[in-house]
Amino acid sequence: MNTRILIVSATPFEIKPLFKLNTKKISNNYYQLEYSNTMVIDVLVTGVGIAAMTYSLTKFLNKNQVNFVILIGISGSYMSSIKLGEVVNVMSERFADLGVIGTNDFTDLFEMNLSDSNGFPFENGILNNYTLINNKVVNALRSVSANTVNTIRQEIFPHIQKDSDIESMEGAAFFYTCMQEKVPFIQIRGISNYVGEQDKSKWDIELATNNLNAIIFELLSELK
Repeated sequence: MNTRILIVSATPFEIKPLFKLNTKKISNNYYQLEYSNTMVIDVLVTGVGIAAMTYSLTKFLNKNQVNFVILIGISGSYMSSIKLGEVVNVMSERFADLGVIGTNDFTDLFEMNLSDSNGFPFENGILNNYTLINNKVVNALRSVSANTVNTIRQEIFPHIQKDSDIESMEGAAFFYTCMQEKVPFIQIRGISNYVGEQDKSKWDIELATNNLNAIIFELLSELK
């Protein structure tokens, strides 16, 4: 039986180089790539944000059985030590802006006892990826922790930035869905900017996207 891998991205431009392969469009957001005789590669473009990722990925996994899921996308970094264009492997995620803003602070849903911080799939409020990856390409990447945010307010920025290296808008939803569906997964991100940098001329989306997709081609080649 062929290995079936699902590649997930929030937007098509983040995976544009992949479409240089022979591509069959199945629906508006679902494609299959011709890559090898031993591997089926599905590509799902979910849309941006927690709701879009959760809905699209859950719907797909409920209808299709896959061996592995890979989320690829660009991301912002909190750390200047992570260079623009660097590709990283996200090992932990959290829903960083899910909570209540008080007069002078922010309280997340675990601190409010609205959810069990150690109820599956959380550990101390964190989603950790324990998927065993015997892949040289992935293992060579920097391992990072990430936040998922869908809004930024000055009051919650210290909470959001705490104990995290990068941020995105879908990563925790991706982790949560894969863990609930018990499907092995990884999240690979290319760093396009530093969080808080408003001058987009200082971002490098093209470099991050190109480096990211180059890593994915290497990863797939090793799996072939």
